[in-house]
Amino acid sequence: MSSFPRLILVLFGCLTPMCATAGTQDAAIPDPAMVAATTARLTALRDAFVQQAKLVGSSCTLDAPKIEITNVPSFGNYEPVGNTLRVSAWWLLDANQKQFFFHLAGPNADEDAAHRVFEHGTYGWVFVHELGHWWQACIGSAQRMTHYQREYDANRIAAAYWREHDPRLLQGLTAGFAHMLDGAPNPVPAGQTPEEYFDENYAKLARSADYTWFQARMVTDVNAETPAPTFSDALSHSHMEKR
Repeated sequence: MSSFPRLILVLFGCLTPMCATAGTQDAAIPDPAMVAATTARLTALRDAFVQQAKLVGSSCTLDAPKIEITNVPSFGNYEPVGNTLRVSAWWLLDANQKQFFFHLAGPNADEDAAHRVFEHGTYGWVFVHELGHWWQACIGSAQRMTHYQREYDANRIAAAYWREHDPRLLQGLTAGFAHMLDGAPNPVPAGQTPEEYFDENYAKLARSADYTWFQARMVTDVNAETPAPTFSDALSHSHMEKR
């Protein structure tokens, strides 16, 4: 498995106690030019997503989310209160967090290589997944969905976006999650569906390693949809929204 699919598993797996307690005591003082470049990059990605999304959703009532670069245990999180998308950055990671990405970048990787792996997954996938949650808030669909449906829908939106803008990135993502499902035990007890178990145990699962299994299953299911939804379809018609 290449470094990018493994990275995706780490990113979604970092809603765990180990990652949640990681601090920033070893974080470096950022180069102002790096801060400016990261902000510009994320702003451009946000604006492209929002512009395309609002062509579809005339009922969208929110402005583009504010971007806050800060230490986030899961590397990205959309906060409806304040309409803010919080996202981490390389210079905010401590030594233990960075070590994940040196490992993923491969043997003898230098800091530039580890940094690129971090940005590829965090800004390429997690950021767009969280923009999917912004869209749900924007059109008021989130309150009509269960926890499972909200996560599935955000994955579906992100996958559709990258299917049109960077299919290679999406292929790497799908391969990573499929690999994870092949090797991980199914945490769902007999007699329950994954959707039922996820919704009934969401608070516990959101801070456990099993959360990764559910995200992997969702992305795998998203990419098994035939025909594959366009970005417009994913924004307009949630596959999982309760009727």
